[in-house]
This record gives sequence, structure tokens and C-alpha cells, in this order.
Amino acid sequence: MGWNHNRPLPWRWFQMRYIISINDLSQFDGAAAEDPWAIELRLDLMEGCTPADLQAIRSRWNGLLLLTIRSTEEGGRFAGDADEWKRRLEPLLPYADMVDIERRFSTHADHVRSLKKTIIASYHTEEMPDSNQLSLCEQELRSYGEIPKIVVSPKNNEDAIVLQQYLIRAEKPICVSIMGSGYAWLRPMLLIMGSEFAYCHAGNATAAGQYHIREMREVIRLLLKSQ
Repeated sequence: MGWNHNRPLPWRWFQMRYIISINDLSQFDGAAAEDPWAIELRLDLMEGCTPADLQAIRSRWNGLLLLTIRSTEEGGRFAGDADEWKRRLEPLLPYADMVDIERRFSTHADHVRSLKKTIIASYHTEEMPDSNQLSLCEQELRSYGEIPKIVVSPKNNEDAIVLQQYLIRAEKPICVSIMGSGYAWLRPMLLIMGSEFAYCHAGNATAAGQYHIREMREVIRLLLKSQ
């Protein structure tokens, strides 16, 4: 049964969290103007990003800042090892609120946590794990991060159902999403069903299938509107 005009929207409507991902600092002000919950800097896609750049950003942005160096193995452009990952990230950490850490870089998670940064422990794959594999992955990610982020690639409608069922049963908080554009419609659905946040763009997508934040907000509004 739909929501009538005299009843409030579901509670999650008021807690929808959108992260705008950018791959160039020139996009920052446009992203900030969209008033997202957080802005992600995809450092692996940027030619350069200095402490001075982030200090300038901090002077005009009061929202949350997420730093990400995505490896080539998980869809990014960073081909270095864990120590190189740390060297690149270290001078920028004072300006971050959150840090994305893949399993291959988790040896440095304790150091990041000691600096009072929230860790998004992430895993991205072009495969579609089954429910048991998803649970095992979640356990490993929770072992070093506060918020596990699992991004997979459904191949058919049955996979899409498995992913939604997994999210419903999973411990919260957790971020669950998809890679690619084939099942991009799952992005808003997973957010509504309990995923902690959704990654969007503000004009320049950093991943295939990513919604513009305005599109995502409108889709959510339409899906949850009164009937």
C-alpha cells in the first residue's frame, strides 16, 4: 500500500546520504553547491593534490571530506603498493574526515584510525559473489573499518535480488552498490533499502552508471512520493 497524503514519508527519506565524487579540484565548488553529505576526492584520478589545496578547500567547505586512492585492481588508476599508498595519502590526512581503504592497503588502517579518521573499508569487483561470499567479505572489511563498502557487478535479475536480500539482512552501517551501468537502477534502490550512502556526481562522473546527484534525489523522491 502506498503512503497517503496525511502520512509521513519513510524514516530513511530524512537520512539519505549522498557523496559526490570528483576527479579534478576544479569541480569542487560545483559539487559543494549541490550540498551533499560528503565530497570524495578521487586522488588516483587527479594529477596533483597538495595540502595547500585541501587547506583552501577547508576554508570554504564545512561538510565531510573523503579521500580515496582506488587501485587498478578495483577499477581505479593507482598501481602502487601499500607503502606508496600511505606516502601519497599521508600529507593530506589532516584535512580529511574519512578515508577509503581497500583490503590491500589495510595494513595502514590502524595509523589512519589513530588520526581520528573514519575508515570506509572497501571492496570492488566485476564479479557477483554469492551470499556467503558477501558475508565473508563484510566480516573482513569490518575487521579494520567502521563502514564496509561492497561494490559488485550483478549479471542478471537473480543477482540483483541476491544483493538486495543481502543488504536487508546485513549489519548496519554498510554501503552496498554496483559497478557499471547495466544495473544502475539498483543504486537508488539500495540506498532506500538501507545502504549507508550513495555515490553521485555533479557533472563529471567518476564511474560508469553513476547518477548526477540531482537525478538521484529526484529518483528517490519519485520512488517515495505519496500515492
